[in-house]
Amino acid sequence: MFFSNIIIASPYAFITNQLSDDLSIIDIRTHQIIKTIVVGQRPAGIALSQDGKRIFVTNPDSQDISLIDGETFKQYARIPVGVGPVGIASNLDGSKIYVADWYQDEIRVIDVESQQIEYILPVGESPAGLLVDDNTQRLYVANRDSNSISVINIQTQTTVKQITVGKAPFGLALSPDGNTLYSVNVQSNNVSVIDTHLGQVTHTITVGEWPYCAIVSPDGTKLYVTNQDESTVSVINTGNKQIVATIEVDETPEGIDITPDGRFVYSVNWSNGTVSVIETAHNKVIQTIKTGKGSRSFGRFISQQAVKNNTEVDHE
Repeated sequence: MFFSNIIIASPYAFITNQLSDDLSIIDIRTHQIIKTIVVGQRPAGIALSQDGKRIFVTNPDSQDISLIDGETFKQYARIPVGVGPVGIASNLDGSKIYVADWYQDEIRVIDVESQQIEYILPVGESPAGLLVDDNTQRLYVANRDSNSISVINIQTQTTVKQITVGKAPFGLALSPDGNTLYSVNVQSNNVSVIDTHLGQVTHTITVGEWPYCAIVSPDGTKLYVTNQDESTVSVINTGNKQIVATIEVDETPEGIDITPDGRFVYSVNWSNGTVSVIETAHNKVIQTIKTGKGSRSFGRFISQQAVKNNTEVDHE
């Protein structure tokens, strides 16, 4: 027996299915789909408020974003955002969203309450992954065709740094303390490790073929990277920067996220339209969930809100 200190307040994962134009909602307590809702055309990117009550989805082919209520699971608005919305990120409370326009090399900043674009930020070529650090008021942008990361001061709306990384950066991951940023470089098959205080790359980690996205464990000790062409997830010790495990999943894994307690990693697999549920204690897939066609979920798709609890539970 032990006393658990964490329960999940909004225990859902939201999976964009790009070829079926819908969103699968999974209860992460049971690893079962509880609902599927129609969104825009070819949904790709996803972002959540921390409490999971606001869900945002980019729809590249309808050139807009879907706004979804995380309690009723109903789409309540669509906001036009430009010709190529793909990557998306939200601040913690979900009042602002940041959308990367793949074709126009810009970030559109949207006020959720007014549903209006507040301002537009120029970045590098083909912006993809986005991350917001509320503590430092920074926005990180992966510019795939510029091989760089833009560091933007949200308050002043200015780019403060351009960091050169590997070839074709796409997904980004940030350590819980905000000190380390990880850039997943698709065409150079590696991850650039960036010291956010220095604003420079300190290490480069070779992973599998055609890596796509990454996520850091809640305790900051592990980095999980999807490798599309190998259909694997690399598990990296963030201390010594070494791969400690390679986990086989379904074909073409893309999006990846982790539950707030760190027990499960979800790998979203494009070719099979599935989610592989990885138990982190043993680095193995314990379940495969059938979702929709072309499952992607590019961004953070599991609610990270957690509350204190002293419930006694069994643990083997």
